[in-house]
Amino acid sequence: MINKRARAYQEFGAFVIGFVHDLNQRSEDGWALLVEGPRDEKALRALGYEGPLVTAASVGRNGAAGLGGMNKVVILTDLDREGASLAAKFVKRLNHEGVRTSLDERRRLKVASRGVFLHMENLSRFAKSYE
Repeated sequence: MINKRARAYQEFGAFVIGFVHDLNQRSEDGWALLVEGPRDEKALRALGYEGPLVTAASVGRNGAAGLGGMNKVVILTDLDREGASLAAKFVKRLNHEGVRTSLDERRRLKVASRGVFLHMENLSRFAKSYE
């Protein structure tokens, strides 16, 4: 019998698979993805994200120029307090520079995780529990 925690991990893992599919759809519609760092990028790539992806460091130094010409960006920072602060900073800065931003996916992930998951670099662990 699968215990309650294992079932919750499996459900979240199934959500993650669909979530990454949705991110790929957004990228086909011209959206880039902004994550905090290279480990987050590696985790999303391992899950099958194929679209344009930039890190906070490249955008932090270069602003909208760090997006490689993209004018729409999904901000997917960690779900902790620091990640929320960083997301707000990038929304303000990028919107000021004429870039359309979205936090919808970050909110959706936060709701689905129910507090179990906080860091993007750990996403692949949950997807593996689904398999």
